[in-house]
Amino acid sequence: MLTAGTVFVGVFFLFHVFEADLTAWNRFRTSRHQNYRFIKLKGIIVIQWLKKINRSRNYFLKKNKLHFKLKMISLLSNRKKVRKAYKNKDIKHILLSFISKGIGDAVVIGGIVDVLTKYGYTVSIIADKRTYFLFKEWENIKGLYLYSKENSTQLIEKLKHCEPFIFVDSHEITHSNLDTFKLIYELKPHQTIGFTHKYSIYDSVISISNPTGHISTRYVDLLRHFNIEIDNYDYKVIIPEADKEQAKNFVKAKTQKKIISFIPYGSVSERFFSDDQIAAITTFLTKYKDSFHLFIIGEQHKIQSIPDTEFTTKNTLPSFFAAAQIIKDSSLVISPDTSFVHISRAFDKPLISIYPYKILIAPENNADVWGPNYDKARQIRLKERRLMDADVVTIIEQVESLITKIH
Repeated sequence: MLTAGTVFVGVFFLFHVFEADLTAWNRFRTSRHQNYRFIKLKGIIVIQWLKKINRSRNYFLKKNKLHFKLKMISLLSNRKKVRKAYKNKDIKHILLSFISKGIGDAVVIGGIVDVLTKYGYTVSIIADKRTYFLFKEWENIKGLYLYSKENSTQLIEKLKHCEPFIFVDSHEITHSNLDTFKLIYELKPHQTIGFTHKYSIYDSVISISNPTGHISTRYVDLLRHFNIEIDNYDYKVIIPEADKEQAKNFVKAKTQKKIISFIPYGSVSERFFSDDQIAAITTFLTKYKDSFHLFIIGEQHKIQSIPDTEFTTKNTLPSFFAAAQIIKDSSLVISPDTSFVHISRAFDKPLISIYPYKILIAPENNADVWGPNYDKARQIRLKERRLMDADVVTIIEQVESLITKIH
């Protein structure tokens, strides 16, 4: 007969057995879950690794495919035969190829045109729609030609009837060189000049004195090729009168104070300030609202969310030249965008420029090659690859330091 004590002992025993089984089951379930998570994590890592390998392979194939095409066009161009035909001819007409380049590049190259024309050369430019408009006001250009893939045949026919010229390619090899090399192949210019020994399509190759230095030094090297020595290399922006007047009236309608131009967004997302950073900078600048008015400059769809205030005005004029005029009239410019950095240098404006970390082709640092490179500029070189990840306090300290000098 079961006693109460026996029942109690039996229940107690069963409870511990059940508890042990439950613990074992939980351990098993946890272990299985952890194994599942581990396997899933391994799968994600493997997929990411495969994607990286695939990107590297695609980049390698793309790069080598481009190299092969350029080599073939160089071979077919048979420049040795062309050089022999035009040997000992004194050519004073220079054709600068400016295909698939940015606005900043166009501003930098302006110094070349002024110096060459000063030394008796005539200069023509081929540009695509991205930069063609920038050269339209330049009176010292002999010819300005709009390039597109659609009009290349007509352009080639037009250029074949020009006086003999030296064809100068730009300073770097990109996919745009396919268009440039095809032009050289079709045009058979009297001379060709490039910046790399890799391709026989160039009759002369510029010896770059400082490969990791500022981009303007390469144009100084180009001038030296023509036996021209200069002390200073200047940039150039010509603003049409209509845009100048429009910008001045726009500013005058908003303020009679000195102005600060703030460009919060660059051409790529790595050069974007975050919303919090923009708010921090604009809020900080309000302490100078009795002396300055702040203008926000940039592409309209990017800056539209930034509110206008009594102290802050968005530039709503769509013209690039209107923005350039506002920069010209500014007492201070704050910019992560290299185009406006170069425009600021063209007008010798006090500047705070911000450069996220970026290596072009090792060891070329973007901050060195495309930096502001003039006395009135301060360059903030970030260790972060994205501007929005940087400490805005450091940037504000530099702004405060410079604004105190011009206040």
